[in-house]
Amino acid sequence: MTSETQGVPIETGLIEVEQAGAELRMLHLPSDMVAATELVASVWQVDVTQSHVNPELLTALAHAGNYVAGGFRGDELMAVCVGFFHPPLERALHSHLAGVRPDAVGTGWGHALKSHQRAWCLERGVTRITWTYDPLVARNAYFNLHKLGCTVDTYLPDFYGVMGDGLNSGQRSDRVLVVRDLERPAGPRRPIGNDIEPPAAVLWSEHGRPVLDLDRARALRTCRVDIPSDIEQVRRTDPDLAVGWRVSLGQALGGLLADGWVVTDFDRRGHYTLTRSL
Repeated sequence: MTSETQGVPIETGLIEVEQAGAELRMLHLPSDMVAATELVASVWQVDVTQSHVNPELLTALAHAGNYVAGGFRGDELMAVCVGFFHPPLERALHSHLAGVRPDAVGTGWGHALKSHQRAWCLERGVTRITWTYDPLVARNAYFNLHKLGCTVDTYLPDFYGVMGDGLNSGQRSDRVLVVRDLERPAGPRRPIGNDIEPPAAVLWSEHGRPVLDLDRARALRTCRVDIPSDIEQVRRTDPDLAVGWRVSLGQALGGLLADGWVVTDFDRRGHYTLTRSL
């Protein structure tokens, strides 16, 4: 893996990617943009003509100085990440999408790209990166909140409206907006030991179904919000149940955030931890 971007060190510890002889670089060539479009289509399970990006758009974004990067193993594009500047201009970047080739998920490519993106931004004086993610996907919540140390800014109900891709069809496109503060040292939040008793839940699972009791939060300073360990599997096997979890999470996480609660972490065991702000 390339160890720096124009002299700015990239975070270490990406063992799987490093051993694969990865290269992280900005995309500029027409062939790169075609490959990136095809990879995004495969990740979101749509025909390439319905991909969330296209070569012309990627070329325009890159030409205007935005972040359009890829991770390569030899000549193969394994991952892609696209972001654009937003106000305050040249101080903040919105990372619109990041995707890893389906057969390489879980092997460090996402972390490698986010490390590359952080270094690229710091080199340009950018101090803040934002992006959205599906708050029902546990692995993404853990990666964004615990491993990268992002903070939750806003719960966004049905943010994109109706989405017809293979990952999101048939459900609301609720998202959480997170902020990565680049002035904070890189690295995960303080590890949470599995022997520590989790706080009381206001959303939890009974026999796989969501149970919601927001009244519990009135007497608490810290609480937890549980989600399924693999909502994508639930979507495939029981779409109605997946919708039920979506609605319940929106009421729990969205409601608590609106009332001034703050997300302090996501535990690997599958729950958000929130604290009531003073």
